[in-house]
Amino acid sequence: MTGIFSPVEPNHDAGKLKPGVVGLFTAEIAAHEMQPQSRVNLIAGVGIEGDRYAKKEGRWSDRPKPEHQLTLIAAEVLEDISLELGIEFTARECRRNIVTSGIELNNLVGKIVKIGESAVILATKPNHPCRYLERLIDKPVMESLLGRSGLNCEILRGGIVNIGDQIVEVTEEWRSDC
Repeated sequence: MTGIFSPVEPNHDAGKLKPGVVGLFTAEIAAHEMQPQSRVNLIAGVGIEGDRYAKKEGRWSDRPKPEHQLTLIAAEVLEDISLELGIEFTARECRRNIVTSGIELNNLVGKIVKIGESAVILATKPNHPCRYLERLIDKPVMESLLGRSGLNCEILRGGIVNIGDQIVEVTEEWRSDC
């Protein structure tokens, strides 16, 4: 489990969150505004229940790939880009499904990760930003997102994910470990 978490020592006694989920977002169809959720249902091999990709109504639904099932981005990246560009770049605007905190997401590529009590995902590859996002939100964020635009993931085992859930790397034997 070393290497995936930011070098931040969470202080559990002070009520700080452990590394994990700080935001959840879905959109019913392509180009619609992302809606914040307090919990989502991940469906293995499909996506998030009610989300555009699970419904096959997303921007890339005509070219389905397992890594289009779920996306993650770090809250720290959104904060950094907002400061760098002098604009507000929100979790809703980034169009990722899960916003994390305290985790070096790029270190998860190729790893199996458990989110919450039962959901298990494979972090398949880094997400690559595109001009489509800039056109939707009318903000010049693409260049700043290069190399830190989050992850594209495949859902291996479904489950409910809530704000505040922990994210932990699991072994290859995840079917019996979780």
